[in-house]
Amino acid sequence: MLEMLRRQTQTRRRAVRSTTSHACGLYPAVGAASMDPRGVIIGREAYSGKAYIYDPFILYNPHARVRLASGHALILGKSGYGKSALEKTYVLRQLRFRERSFAILDAQGEDGAGEWDGIARQLGITPIRLVYGAGDGGEGVRINPLDDRIPAEHQFKVLVSMMEILTGTLTSQTKFALAEAHERATAGAREQQRVAILSDVLDALTAPQPTLLGQQPVTPEELVEWGQPAALALDSLCNPSRDLAGMFDGPTTEGIDLDARLIIFDLTKLPREGEAMPLLMAVIGPWLRFGWIKPNDRIKRTLIVEEAWHILSHRPVARLFEELVRYGRRLGLSFWAVLHHLGDLLLEQAPEAAAILKLTATRVLYHMDRDEAETTANYLGLPDWARKALADGSNVCAPGRAIWQVGSRINLVEHIRTPLEIRLTDTNRRMSEGQREPTDRQGAQAAAPMIRLHKGAAA
Repeated sequence: MLEMLRRQTQTRRRAVRSTTSHACGLYPAVGAASMDPRGVIIGREAYSGKAYIYDPFILYNPHARVRLASGHALILGKSGYGKSALEKTYVLRQLRFRERSFAILDAQGEDGAGEWDGIARQLGITPIRLVYGAGDGGEGVRINPLDDRIPAEHQFKVLVSMMEILTGTLTSQTKFALAEAHERATAGAREQQRVAILSDVLDALTAPQPTLLGQQPVTPEELVEWGQPAALALDSLCNPSRDLAGMFDGPTTEGIDLDARLIIFDLTKLPREGEAMPLLMAVIGPWLRFGWIKPNDRIKRTLIVEEAWHILSHRPVARLFEELVRYGRRLGLSFWAVLHHLGDLLLEQAPEAAAILKLTATRVLYHMDRDEAETTANYLGLPDWARKALADGSNVCAPGRAIWQVGSRINLVEHIRTPLEIRLTDTNRRMSEGQREPTDRQGAQAAAPMIRLHKGAAA
């Protein structure tokens, strides 16, 4: 009888070898294959329940499971579905790495403070507030477009961009007069052992010296005529009686620490409409490029721009940022553009904006109205299931859920936050009635250790 029983080695089946791609097709419940396990956790992949981990710098590595062409990201979607919460928790989690640094352009807020104000206070950081009339006695700060941290040739690009925002495209003659004035202003300031300011350029434009255009003499009268559009634009920035006075004319306010691991520019007191915001973007991009990003160090930096349509919808600003974004891999920079609607941008009329969007290898898409979802899906080449999911704000793309397009992979991801992160990232307090602080299971107020970032400190 015992001879009829087969031994275990006789009944063991040979293993079936397969790839993860085939396994996912045979067993759909497995869900999508994961990316690189290093980085920070975002949440979980909605269909498989797997942890969703992301870090653009790790995924840019040639040996990563999913190789990204760039570290740049585009965040899109309606308000109230989780864009701000994603940015903030991502930054808080990444700050636990020693070689990560962030600059935030905070364009939204309430009660005169930006959305990042609570996080800044929790981490021991003072946001850099930019307001009108930011003189020495004001509450805001000033950023000098001619700061010596910006090389002279890039200073002139910034000047041209600012003038074009205020007056439109400059003629070749106006650019020539502006270049002569800029050169004379910087030379004069250097002789006085100080940094040039916009008023120096205005003075040089309105009281020029004879010069040469090749071998052709150019008289002061001709330079005054050629430089008149730029002079009028500079007057609106330098004249104390003008609306834009105080923001850019003068030395950069002392005490701005560009070596901090988290820099928050609070832009909430600047008007959304008009020239103030695009002017600031035109200055702050190169200013960060040469003052914040240090050559030959190991720090990986991320620049997050809220309300990024101020960049993408103004060609002079988009030109400056396109250069910053295009060379992001050399600079160790990840650029995050946060927008509400892609359809608001006339991309066919703004090739620089289209180029910036195409350079993003990560797209995080929250719920959108059906027409906007169609426009976005067509532009980004999303599959039908993602197209339908974006328009479903009640179930599939409910608040906290987003379509993540990372390289060639597309997943539905549910963002997970700790109770403390929920408190720090909540932007619905004013609309919520009777909302209490998150608590743990024992009823005590939940808290998690936060890393306070002091000047020169490392996490």
